Amino acid sequence: MIVFKINNDNILVGRRNGRLFSCNNSCPHRGASLSKGDFNGDNIVCYMHGYEYNVFTGKLEHMKSWKKDNSWMEQSFEWRKSDDLTLYPVMEKDGAIYIEFGQDN
Repeated sequence: MIVFKINNDNILVGRRNGRLFSCNNSCPHRGASLSKGDFNGDNIVCYMHGYEYNVFTGKLEHMKSWKKDNSWMEQSFEWRKSDDLTLYPVMEKDGAIYIEFGQDN
């Protein structure tokens, strides 16, 4: 994986199982750097809280359980919320990688 800074955004580009992906390097849960995480299949696992996002669909696919025992109560469900990854269309042509940005980027 490689992180590029483009228009004040840190963009993560990598390859899984021969397929390119490109997404924002900031975890949608709490903003940690996804490039510091590991992979579980096609999911990138955030090193900070263990949330797993599919790098091809952008969807949050798994979040770590914080439940320590049967009496555990969430103090704030809001804390656990997360958006999906921001994905960017990416392609490789003649050995160069191209990332498509919309009007907002």
